[in-house]
Amino acid sequence: MNKLDALVLGKGPAGLAVAAALCERGLGVGVLGPAGAVHWPAQYGAWLDELEPFGFPNLAERSWPETVVGFGPAGGQVLTRSYARVNKTALAAALLDQCERGKARWIVGEAAGVLHDRNGSTVRLRDGRDVSTRVVVDASGHRPALVRLPATDTQGFQTAVGWTLETGTHPFAPGQATLMDWDTRGMEPDELSTPSFLYAMPLGDGRIFVEETVLVSRPAVPFDALEARLQRRCAALGIPVNRIVEREQVWIPMGGGIPSARERVIGFGGAAGMVHPATGYMLPRVLEAAPILADAVYQGLEGGDPPRVVARAAWDAMWPAERRRRHALFRFGMETMLRLDAPRMQAFFATFFSLPDAQWQGYLGDRLSAPEVSRVMARLLASAPYRVRGTLVRSALSRPGARLAAALLTSRGAGGG
Repeated sequence: MNKLDALVLGKGPAGLAVAAALCERGLGVGVLGPAGAVHWPAQYGAWLDELEPFGFPNLAERSWPETVVGFGPAGGQVLTRSYARVNKTALAAALLDQCERGKARWIVGEAAGVLHDRNGSTVRLRDGRDVSTRVVVDASGHRPALVRLPATDTQGFQTAVGWTLETGTHPFAPGQATLMDWDTRGMEPDELSTPSFLYAMPLGDGRIFVEETVLVSRPAVPFDALEARLQRRCAALGIPVNRIVEREQVWIPMGGGIPSARERVIGFGGAAGMVHPATGYMLPRVLEAAPILADAVYQGLEGGDPPRVVARAAWDAMWPAERRRRHALFRFGMETMLRLDAPRMQAFFATFFSLPDAQWQGYLGDRLSAPEVSRVMARLLASAPYRVRGTLVRSALSRPGARLAAALLTSRGAGGG
């Protein structure tokens, strides 16, 4: 096999997105992953207006013109912003087509290690084969194969259990998706310290998708506990669990560190800590970032830069100082979520969604500058009920809060994060 320009580890959305972008720029790309057809078990949701700019055909499998958020005793709110279920089959097909047109090489296997030299890298596979490449992009997921993420005790975890149900009746309006409902009916008293919310999409023809989600916890809430919560929630809502067509389990590390700027393996997606530390969302981010990373790699290789320099240029493109500052702020937001019990979480989100649309939408979508994120946080602090405000202050004064403040102050330095 001839030496590749870029070897991408992973066939998930992040891996295929960056492989397709590299192929579009005429580079020689290899994609390393398991045998068989591409299969993404998770369901992906996103705001419809965040999906439309990517230009993929039929990217929204289904959409709802209104989105509901529920705050328990604090009431609820109907947001006039459309929410969509991502057509993961269509997205995978579009990315695979770009890879095929770019003559990507599909390599079956799993990376076991890597050796670097001045001219590139050699990736050793578990079966003993070697793959030679100029640069390596690790998009292998939240447990990365090669890229090294810094050890941290400030990491949280989002866990969820979802069911696609065939059911005769349910309480959800056909034109509304439920983004989060923090109602605690059916929850046990000892579960209120680590609250979870319902995420729901009515799919028509008597089918619904329901998911019990812990926004963030430390340690992670186990799947069997979430299964029990979802069972009780469905009972409280009068939803008969007649037939579970599909099951989903979600485990997302949140708020950890990002790869070092000196790392020769270029991290991407979950392998690079690209999950929004305060929401758990990542798909729009990787679709937006894949061309940015591909441009940096292409320009460096075409300009004759050594692979080490290309990897650093890719890091600079992915993690400029402004993004690192926002990442640190979002990690602070995550630390606050970790300290909220169910009543405080309900009150917090009632306050959050009372903000001007541009502020809450920009915060969730990572569309604000670092100073704007800071202003949103300050406004939340000023507007939140006293019991929530006290938690925000204690979070800022905590040891993790101090560390994140230090990260903000040092984020201009190379290798910050």
